[in-house]
Amino acid sequence: MSSMIRLAIKVRFPCEVMAKDVIPAFRALLARKLVVEYGFTQTQVANVLGVSQASINYYLTSKRGYKSEAREVLKEFEETIDEIAEEIAAGQATQQDIIKHFCAICSQLKSKHLPLLTK
Repeated sequence: MSSMIRLAIKVRFPCEVMAKDVIPAFRALLARKLVVEYGFTQTQVANVLGVSQASINYYLTSKRGYKSEAREVLKEFEETIDEIAEEIAAGQATQQDIIKHFCAICSQLKSKHLPLLTK
């Protein structure tokens, strides 16, 4: 007979946290900025971010992308998010530019805020 040992460990991998919490929060902040400050439609933002218009609506109405811990740590990257939005609005940002900016944010978040994000 084999017995099963139960461990009280909950593992959340950094990339899982980024995918489930931080990327939606990042998209929500960027979507709001593009709609409110630059007059983009939800459909235009959806096309830029590679998501559905319904997802953008959820971001804008705080139904998705508003996990408090993720939003809190992204506040320190507000200037970077502003720059990304400005580049998108000016037609100067490529998909690779947006990914590069986010990956830089992600790397910094993982090194500085991982304990807060993996609760």
